[in-house]
Amino acid sequence: MAEQFQTLKNDLLALQKFWGTEAFERRDEVGIEFAKGASYGFKIAAAIIETKEPK
Repeated sequence: MAEQFQTLKNDLLALQKFWGTEAFERRDEVGIEFAKGASYGFKIAAAIIETKEPK
């Protein structure tokens, strides 16, 4: 179970990095803000998963 949480957390962090990079590559303001929001959401989701991991 802990391995599944770690895999999920790694996937979320990879998505966060992708959208963070995408925010820099976008030219339109709406696209930039969308990418920033998506990146932040994945970062928060990964943090929540980390707090829920059985220790």
